[in-house]
Amino acid sequence: MQPMWQRRARRRRSAAAPVLPSLPKPVVPRLPVRRLPVPRPREPPVRPPRPRAARPAAGQWVHGRAPLGGRSYDVYLPAGYRRRTRAPLLMLLHGCTQTPAEFADATRFTAVADRNGILLVLPHQESRHHPQRCWRWYEASHQRRGSGEPALLAAIVARVLEEQERWRADPRRVYVAGLSAGGAMALILGATYPDVFAAVGAHSAPPYRSATRGGQALAAMAARTAMPQPGGEPMAPLIVVQGTRDRVVNPANGDRVADQWLAMRGAARPDPRDPGRITRSRSDAAHSGDGRGYTRVRWYSARGRRVLEYWVVAGLGHAWSGGRAGGSFSDPAGPRAATVMWAFFRAQRLERVVKGASRVAGA
Repeated sequence: MQPMWQRRARRRRSAAAPVLPSLPKPVVPRLPVRRLPVPRPREPPVRPPRPRAARPAAGQWVHGRAPLGGRSYDVYLPAGYRRRTRAPLLMLLHGCTQTPAEFADATRFTAVADRNGILLVLPHQESRHHPQRCWRWYEASHQRRGSGEPALLAAIVARVLEEQERWRADPRRVYVAGLSAGGAMALILGATYPDVFAAVGAHSAPPYRSATRGGQALAAMAARTAMPQPGGEPMAPLIVVQGTRDRVVNPANGDRVADQWLAMRGAARPDPRDPGRITRSRSDAAHSGDGRGYTRVRWYSARGRRVLEYWVVAGLGHAWSGGRAGGSFSDPAGPRAATVMWAFFRAQRLERVVKGASRVAGA
């Protein structure tokens, strides 16, 4: 028990303390808890993928060999080609030191073939035929119908035309184009087989028969030889492309090729009433998309048909105009020679067709 004095002191403190009213306990309102969303990492908006431009399927290469111990060759079937479709045929003749594959790539002719459904045929001139793989345009034995390389090349055309089970080439639309030595051989084919080739394209090439033996080749390329007198049949319709800075084939050869063609046409068609005679020409000057200048002259027959076209490309050396960058003997600047040649070719067709391989390759 507590001592008496402690109990008495406790009672005295209780009596002295004021009596305070008891206050009610404050009521704290309960607010609803607002849950804020947890921020998530920001994600880029979902966009549908861009449709990719469909890349055209590549064409198909087929290897072949001509009869009579002739040259091997490659045929390019353009992308999407159908065997039942009758297609134009274009023979491409490469220049010295080139291969057919390099020439086809450098000139962009495969792209032109894909867009226009053209069958390409590329003969091989190998080192066993010539040390530098040149066509022998400068030898008389290779400048006549039914002889030498012209006959071998005509035999390739005949073989391709006959292979109807693999493709269908239109005999009325057979063309030939070449660069340098290949362009010179194309001119020979246009002069000796105008009933086979509906048109010819010569890029940076000396005239037909401007040399008749090996020792004259360089002089002809320098435009220092005489040209033969015109006679016989006219040459097939022709398109010429020549650069003004060509250090291999003198630029004057472009004029010489065009003049020779006009002389041959005039000699073969002297009758002023002949609808095939030349009646007018038209020239213009322009720039390609990259700014390179060029002039173009066109000659027309009495029927209004464009039969000769001459392009002079400013600043172009010994290279294919408008070719693939980094290609063999090609310059990406300037008008695309493959495109302008095909624009000329597509307007040309043979009036008569020679049938049979022996007639095409023979005299």
